[in-house]
Amino acid sequence: MIKSMANRAITSTGLYLSALSLFYIYAFFATSMFNDMLPARFELVVLAIVLPLLLTKMVAFDHYEVGQWIIVFTGLVIVVWTARTSGRYILIAIYLLIISTRHISFETIANTILLLGLTTFALIFMSSIINLIPNLRYWHAGTYRNSFGIQYPTDFAAHVLYLLLTYVVVKKGRFYWYDWLLSIILVWFVWTYCNARLDTILIIVLLFLLLVYKMISYEFKMAYIIAWLSVGSMLLGAVLSLGLSYYYNYNVKWLRELNVLLSGRLRLGREAFNRYTPQLFGQIVRVNGLGGSTGLKHFLDKLFTPEYFFIDSSYLTMLLTFGVILSIALLVRYTWFIWREVSQQEYLLPLLIAVVAISCIVDQHLLDISYNIFLLALFANTKSFRKIS
Repeated sequence: MIKSMANRAITSTGLYLSALSLFYIYAFFATSMFNDMLPARFELVVLAIVLPLLLTKMVAFDHYEVGQWIIVFTGLVIVVWTARTSGRYILIAIYLLIISTRHISFETIANTILLLGLTTFALIFMSSIINLIPNLRYWHAGTYRNSFGIQYPTDFAAHVLYLLLTYVVVKKGRFYWYDWLLSIILVWFVWTYCNARLDTILIIVLLFLLLVYKMISYEFKMAYIIAWLSVGSMLLGAVLSLGLSYYYNYNVKWLRELNVLLSGRLRLGREAFNRYTPQLFGQIVRVNGLGGSTGLKHFLDKLFTPEYFFIDSSYLTMLLTFGVILSIALLVRYTWFIWREVSQQEYLLPLLIAVVAISCIVDQHLLDISYNIFLLALFANTKSFRKIS
């Protein structure tokens, strides 16, 4: 954007990065305790700026053919209708941010997001340390779980995971000793100060898949097999998450034990199916979580708190909140994208998306760009990742 202004010219990349930067910073702050300071419906102000930028970029620079415009417009109609029925109008901006990555390098997007993400994350973290915003602390299993300015400890840990994934994209999978050391420190920090077991495991899984990516360059057959298995990661994650939640039964011992291992997520998933029936275009889903100031108050004041009900699974959240049509469309697009990349011998992004697929079983961040930037890879230019070195 700065380069474009210096040249006194508006460019496709400049318009897109301007819109993305504004939306990303807002979305990131919205996951923090700074959200309490924002005016009501502030997202409408953000949308009023972001949407015209993205539409201008698409009309002036993307050069769609008539058939492509019909597809894009049809998708927009479905998204607008779904946003209306679900009450989540931010979905319109997410759709346009995904679609308008046409001709934009995903490497450029990742570099921009990493810079903005680390800066925003550090600002939020330091603000909680100096008590500008609260560091919410939850007593669990004999230890405190800290949120460090984010609305819940596991959300803080998820930010760590997704920023590390973005860092891997920027590094193109080339980790040196100091990158491994940093990753190990993050594993220790998330485990010690957030007690976020699942995100700790996910970071370890990420490091394992980075080793797999390294082995591909040495032509290890098993590494290729693991990379190809990533093609079905999103579909498998959805089937496991939805299937186990739907068929959860407390009287089945192995399901009961798995539910405990997943911190009650299967029971809550079954409860979600009891309360809501999947719709074509979604619906308003009401939850009562423990995040933010209100959630912490409920956590501390157990006698008067409303019933806890929160859907952690991204797949279940997508299905119930945004409906069958968008859920299928997103899963198909992810699967097609991973298959395309692997078939063109690009293995890094598929392996990283496999981590996201696993993460989405236990968190709700699949459609949240402040966490998951791989949504923006689905239509972006990824050619710079197709050479292993």
